[in-house]
Amino acid sequence: MALRPRALAAAAAAALLLSLSANPATASAERTASTERTARSGGPAGTTCVPFATRVSPAEDTSADQRIAGTLCTPRGPRATTVQLLVHGGTYDRDYWSARGRTGGPTYVEAATRAGHATLAFDRLGTGTSSAPHSSRFTETTHEWVTLQLVRALRDRGYRKVVLVGHSFGATVARMVAVKHPDAIDGLVLTGEGAPPNLAAFEEMGHLYMPAGQHPLLSWRRLDDGYLALRTGAKADWFYDRRTTEPRVLLRDELTTEPSVYPNDPAYGDISLNGRIQVPVLVVVGQNDKLICGDQGADCSSPAALKAATAPLYGPRARLETLLVPATGHSLNMHRTAPTWYPYVQDWTKRLVNGAR
Repeated sequence: MALRPRALAAAAAAALLLSLSANPATASAERTASTERTARSGGPAGTTCVPFATRVSPAEDTSADQRIAGTLCTPRGPRATTVQLLVHGGTYDRDYWSARGRTGGPTYVEAATRAGHATLAFDRLGTGTSSAPHSSRFTETTHEWVTLQLVRALRDRGYRKVVLVGHSFGATVARMVAVKHPDAIDGLVLTGEGAPPNLAAFEEMGHLYMPAGQHPLLSWRRLDDGYLALRTGAKADWFYDRRTTEPRVLLRDELTTEPSVYPNDPAYGDISLNGRIQVPVLVVVGQNDKLICGDQGADCSSPAALKAATAPLYGPRARLETLLVPATGHSLNMHRTAPTWYPYVQDWTKRLVNGAR
């Protein structure tokens, strides 16, 4: 008897899951190879992408003995003067910014470079192909300190304007750079973050993390127990709006999770510090983001409600703008709706960063 289409899809997914579970390094290796092919091939049409690597220190006053890997993409034609430094969130690596949430649609990097902006997507320390030191080498501020070193490296390459674009925990890191180093950057884009968080949801999801060394897809990396990873299957429940999710995207996302070392201080990223930010801020939230919307979090019932909930957190120099993306969950880039908000970010960059004196 012939399989129905839905049954056939389920069988294919099960086969893929079985093959990757049998060889858990496969998904990571395939993803790394894909990133390297993109860099070698010159990137999307109209874009030149090259591998990026630099040495960084994990803390101030320590040696630069760690390697950060990334991909630097620049638009062809006149040299870009503005670069967007892309900081991925927990459970992801730099490929989050090259994900195609809608078949045939642009990636975030493609949208940015087509608008004339350079991008540097990098693997945070401990993820992807960047160094993964023992977790004891991490301090509460390691991720922001590494990000600040990359900002300075981009300045040294001649970029006049640097915009931090973060997702989720990566946005928290970017926000803390803006709080503590107000002169370091020229703009801040916070996606899946930056609005009042739903703390009860964060607490509930927090129980789904486990030591990365015990995770079936990550145990081959032999990481110490300071590295955490989200259990397989949790992304579907917490990061997605199924109505605007392509099954292939969700399946690949579940099978290519990344570990991370997080700050131990539960107050890290305190939103009460946002008033210190001195650069323009854009907050982008999916209307069905369980970690932001509802309960103790932001009112996401309308664009006006999100703006009203978020505005009190920021001072006048932030010139806050907010964007609510309908029918979208926490991992905004992974939804079919992603191409609908990418152009807004590029227009915002041109208006409030490129045009600023």
